[in-house]
Amino acid sequence: TVSVVSLPNPGLPGAITWCTTDPLSDLFAQLGGTPDAGGTWTDPNGDPFSGNFDPAMDTPGSYTYTITVPPPCLSVTSTVAVTLSTPPDPGIDGSLTLCISSPPGTLFASLGGTPDLGGTWVDPNGAAHSGTFDPANDVQGDYTYTVNGSVPCPAASAVVTVSVVSLPDPGLPGAITWCTTDPIGDLFAQLGGSPDAGGSWTDPNGDPFSGTFDPTTDAPGTYTYTINVPPPCVSVTSTVAVAISTPPDPGTDGSLTLCVSSPP
Repeated sequence: TVSVVSLPNPGLPGAITWCTTDPLSDLFAQLGGTPDAGGTWTDPNGDPFSGNFDPAMDTPGSYTYTITVPPPCLSVTSTVAVTLSTPPDPGIDGSLTLCISSPPGTLFASLGGTPDLGGTWVDPNGAAHSGTFDPANDVQGDYTYTVNGSVPCPAASAVVTVSVVSLPDPGLPGAITWCTTDPIGDLFAQLGGSPDAGGSWTDPNGDPFSGTFDPTTDAPGTYTYTINVPPPCVSVTSTVAVAISTPPDPGTDGSLTLCVSSPP
């Protein structure tokens, strides 16, 4: 009684490069030719393997597909060489606040994490950007940093949101002399130029002041107008120098009775 065992087909060797972010994949599909099913897999260390490769966890190397046949035939094998590519790291989204008077700054420094070098920047309008932000000329908004990946890993991007704080105008220094008999006056009206409203006043001692000057009770001196702005801008100030003048004293009304023959 003669039995002939046919040799199965394990397929042709295959090769594949996956990105570490790719989904779970079947190694059998990477074999060439028309391999027969029913074999088993071993990993690069020779340990049993399921045949489903997880790029996020499994190691690269040569995975062996074996179809076992009874003696006297020898088992047949084929391999799939797996290479892994690491995706690019553009860093973590960040933010940057600059004063309009600040010097130009690099957007790269505002990315979180450990971004890869060599990427490219585009501005909020999608136009290419150098990556150096000039608050005096560039528009605020979202600046996108993109790092190209090695095939098959796609490019990846992160965003830096830039805000520019404009410097308010506290006006030009002013000066006024009031008489102690004058009515209450508004110090804001004594500033020169076109000052922005919304600031606060301090008196000559640095104490908070309402901004409404009463010549009969308030002290003369330099009153400071301050507009606070968020960092990194520095608050801006202007002053009004107030002088007080005392009115003349003509005395109190009186009366005098003279005879027509009295001397002058």
